[in-house]
Parts: sequence; C-alpha cells; structure tokens
Amino acid sequence: MVGRLPQIEPKRLYRQIAGLIRTHIDQGEFAIGSYLPPERELAQQLGVSRASVREALIALEVEGRVSIRVGAGVQVLNPASAGGALAGGSATKAAAGNGGSAAELPEIGPLELLEARRLVESETAALAARNATEADIAALEAALARMLDEHAKGIPRHEGDRDFHYALARASGNGALLFMVATLWEQRYTPVFEKFEEHFSTTELYRDAEDFHQRILDAVRRRDATAARNAMKAHLDTVKKAFSRSLSGR
Repeated sequence: MVGRLPQIEPKRLYRQIAGLIRTHIDQGEFAIGSYLPPERELAQQLGVSRASVREALIALEVEGRVSIRVGAGVQVLNPASAGGALAGGSATKAAAGNGGSAAELPEIGPLELLEARRLVESETAALAARNATEADIAALEAALARMLDEHAKGIPRHEGDRDFHYALARASGNGALLFMVATLWEQRYTPVFEKFEEHFSTTELYRDAEDFHQRILDAVRRRDATAARNAMKAHLDTVKKAFSRSLSGR
C-alpha cells in the first residue's frame, strides 16, 4: 500500500508539488502504468488546494512523466521516456507589439495568471471605455474580426484574441497598463498554460470568448465603463471555471 505523502505548506508553488510527486514516482511508490490518486485525494494528503495539484499534474505531463485523460485519470509513464525538465520560465518579452525589451519573469501557474489578468484587465477595460478614440475602436473591431476568423477556420493560434486585449490596453491611454497586460498575456505561451488549453478549451469556451469580447467592444462604444469592467471579469471567470474542472473524475 502506498504511504501517505507528507504535507507541504500551501505557499509552495505547483512546481514543488510536481517535484514531490516526481520523487515518489522515481522511488517506485507510484508504479509505471498505475494511476495516481484523484486530485482531491492528493490535495488532502499534501494539504494544498486542488488547483495547485491540478497545475502540478499538468506540469508533470509536460515533462512526459504522466499521461492525463480528463475524466479518466492520470497514468504514470516510464521515466526513461520522459522529455526532461519542465519547460518554461524563460525570458518573456512584454513587447505589446512595440519592440519592448525582454524581462526575466518567474513561471506563473495558469490559475494564478488568470486571477492577475482579471484584476488588471477589468480595470483596463473600464478605463478604455472612458478614453478610447475612434481609432482605438476601429483597432478593437479589426482584432475581434481576426479572432472570429481564426476560430471559424480552426486556427490554433491566438493572434486576434491577443490583438484585442492589447488594443484595449492601448485604448486605456495608460502605458503602464499596456505593459502589464502584455507581460501577463505572454505568460499564456508557457508549456503548462498551453497544456491547460489543450485539456480544457472547448468549442463552447471559444464561443463564450467571442460573446464576451463583443460585449466589451459594445461597452467601449457606449462609453460604459461599468459594463466593460463586468464583461471582462465574466470573460476571465468563465475561462478560470473551465480550467478548474477535475482531471480525474474518479
């Protein structure tokens, strides 16, 4: 019978949780081909949130140490075939399309990233509704049109979505907010975040995103700061809810 895992402090990052589970795999306590306990059970044993465990498990999948089938479970793979250390945490460019300089940033968990974006971008949207020029509104319309076209063609990129958020930040008239939005957005391209999207993004989530972006644009056109703020909050809350689904379902 597998022994109970020791508790760790909640302030620890998901990378440290992944390291602890990895050690137990290497020591043979989780056999190759077996399934890890459900994330709820792992969270209870470790004394951390299920969200932190979920991020750790997906980080391990990026390494090639486990295989995840959402709703089925997390299967341990042969370490000999693993892809090496967890990717990510490299230099990130907060360019915002303006040739900005690169800055070394700590790797951020996907749910933590969404929380930060909700705080920053909801107020950015409200400020954009107050300050947007006609040129800014035209840029938002063009970005949304590109996003819709990408979704319709099934293009697995986010240029239109990214352009919309950058255009909204520019419309706020605050360069510091543009820098913050761009810096947070670039963290979306880490391997762990991309793996979250692979598991949890659905056609319904893309349609919700289209609807929320349209609502934000309409609010900016009306100069309705409250509506713009609320639409952005609802948009990112919907993404976070999707990313909070159980991996194991067991």
